[in-house]
Amino acid sequence: MDRDVLMTQMMERFQELYNQALDAVERAPDGQWIAASEGAFRDVFHPLMRETYEAAIQGRIDAHSTATAATFSPSQPGARGPARASAQGNARRGRIDPRG
Repeated sequence: MDRDVLMTQMMERFQELYNQALDAVERAPDGQWIAASEGAFRDVFHPLMRETYEAAIQGRIDAHSTATAATFSPSQPGARGPARASAQGNARRGRIDPRG
């Protein structure tokens, strides 16, 4: 996991969202600063919490030595099997049918 890259990406995202939240404070009418802006902060930062956690976990997955070896596509030739369904049926030919 490249911590510096993740930090840079998330700091940029934080700054973008914090500006949105600060706009809500600036737009709030006198006497309603909290009531008119608290929800905006919650709406902005709750998804950011999810995004940062997902990015950290994905970074860890991407950096893991077996991450690419453990993934495969059933439609890719050579990725643990034939590429076409018709080719898969050919692998069954020659087997003994247990039903007789």
